[in-house]
Amino acid sequence: MSEIIARPFPVINQFYAPYYRGLKERKILIQCCTACGHIQWPPRDLCFECHANQLSWTEVPQAGKVYTYSVYYRAFHPWFKQHLPMAAVVADLGEGVRILGNFLGNVEEIVCEMEVKAVFEDVNDEITLLHWEKA
Repeated sequence: MSEIIARPFPVINQFYAPYYRGLKERKILIQCCTACGHIQWPPRDLCFECHANQLSWTEVPQAGKVYTYSVYYRAFHPWFKQHLPMAAVVADLGEGVRILGNFLGNVEEIVCEMEVKAVFEDVNDEITLLHWEKA
């Protein structure tokens, strides 16, 4: 009998909770400074631009281009062993917003500047993950 290996999940802290709530609603949300209008990712407690703490969340496009990527042929956790090869893609959504997600599809087809679109995976009642696929 084979051992069942639990899937690892992200730790959702105070900074990322609104992002993951957005994913549940099929939206990609990032921080926006209400003082200067700067949008930023990853989330933090202060604006990268003006250092104000007046941050809200705004929706960004669900499509972009591959900025960079990495293909994995070795599992960094036992759960991923059955999913190899796999790729992590950083998608550029414009205005300096770049968000990481797994790539769904043939990892050998990935090239920088390739157009991708968001795919949302509900893995349980609390967590939805963002993935990218070829547009």
